[in-house]
Amino acid sequence: MKAVILAAGRGRRLDVVTMHRPKCLIDVGGKPLLYRYFDALAHLGVTRICMVVGYKQEHVREAVASYPATADVTFLVNPDFERGSIVSLWTAREAMDDDVVIMDADVLFHPAVLDRLLNSSHANALLMDETVTQHTEECMVVTRKGRVTALSKQVPDEYDLVGEGVGFLRVSQVAVPQLLRSVETRVRQGLLDVEYEDALADFFREVPVGVEKIGGLPWIEIDFPEDLERAKQEILPRLALEQALFRSLQSVDGTLDGVVDRYVNRKISRPLSRLFMQLGCSPNAVTLLSMIIGLGGAACFATGSYAGGIAGALLFQLAVILDCCDGEVARLTFAESPLGQALDLVSDNIVHVAVFAGIAWGAYQENLVFSGYLPLFLGGIAVLSTGASLWCVDRVKSLKGNTMRWQRMRQAARTRFDFILRHVANRDFSIVVLICACLGVLPWFLWLVAAGTSVFAIMMAWNLYRAFPIHRS
Repeated sequence: MKAVILAAGRGRRLDVVTMHRPKCLIDVGGKPLLYRYFDALAHLGVTRICMVVGYKQEHVREAVASYPATADVTFLVNPDFERGSIVSLWTAREAMDDDVVIMDADVLFHPAVLDRLLNSSHANALLMDETVTQHTEECMVVTRKGRVTALSKQVPDEYDLVGEGVGFLRVSQVAVPQLLRSVETRVRQGLLDVEYEDALADFFREVPVGVEKIGGLPWIEIDFPEDLERAKQEILPRLALEQALFRSLQSVDGTLDGVVDRYVNRKISRPLSRLFMQLGCSPNAVTLLSMIIGLGGAACFATGSYAGGIAGALLFQLAVILDCCDGEVARLTFAESPLGQALDLVSDNIVHVAVFAGIAWGAYQENLVFSGYLPLFLGGIAVLSTGASLWCVDRVKSLKGNTMRWQRMRQAARTRFDFILRHVANRDFSIVVLICACLGVLPWFLWLVAAGTSVFAIMMAWNLYRAFPIHRS
């Protein structure tokens, strides 16, 4: 894949902002807009970049040379940069020797926007913000029967779907000749003052081009000073939040994250974390809300009815999702604290103990004659084992927090602790509770949790016992 960035234009409407420099070098959030392109492309593995330059090209070349990371950039010069962007695209024709993504150089975008295009199931694709309706001169993507029919400021009467085009087009290598033929037709007709989008009608007729919807992701095309102001005041904070959320989920310790957390709970918790931040909720408030909802679920379990079991399982699952949110909000607002971490750990285990006790009491109430006190016995084992596990996990976290002591431990011991925490001490069992509730077999869960918590507590205690002599030496 090769990126072709069209950066030859002058951008007269932004002269008051650019001070007569190419607008791809506009500073947005302390970084030139062009560097954001390079960062996003590098993250997605696109290492070859062709830039079509023209107006004040020396400034672009200097900026590329000063880019702090390595970038394989070649330049093509459009001497007629005062004409339409069709000339720039035609200038780049010799560089299109691979699958290409053609990019206007005046868009502030979240990297996920580009990721959606490059990983599209369509070999040829456009990006569409389906949430935008045309008000002035937005260039709109128009589709019928699942393929693009137009990319223009003039929207036809008949269409299935329409939305604003982002300014990025993905073209497979086998379709490049049809693209260039479509452009060449307009060039030979002398239509050099049009945008390249207006030259793609033949291409859309000959080649199936799909769309990728990006509504909801932050982006803006910067044509006017007010666009730049909106980019800084509205889009950039949203983009920073999205990227911070992504980084927080990538960099989070994750020792207590299981498969369900990573692939289900975290995906739901992200928008909830945004909401909590907008509402000004502190991480500790989210922790307490999670605990209250979890305790409500435990009370539902204690009724012993089928409906109570379903309600309890759903509330418990919600509590687990909110338990992901408190850490995300803490990291994003730089509000992490030992108190918050301790509150999170204690509230988690209070909820777990309450849930186990609630399921046990509900099973005892429902099966008093058949099983006698067995549900209470199993619930008691689960509660006691959970308490022991809480102490063990807290002890291990304390050891990991002391870098010198942790490093003095044998690698095998550190590996065992990490493995146990990563694969055992997570919240995946919440989905097991939900499944058992739906099947009406919650009492069976007591056997699982009594055995599981006991084994976990014994494993942790044994490994701590083996590790302590290393610490005393």
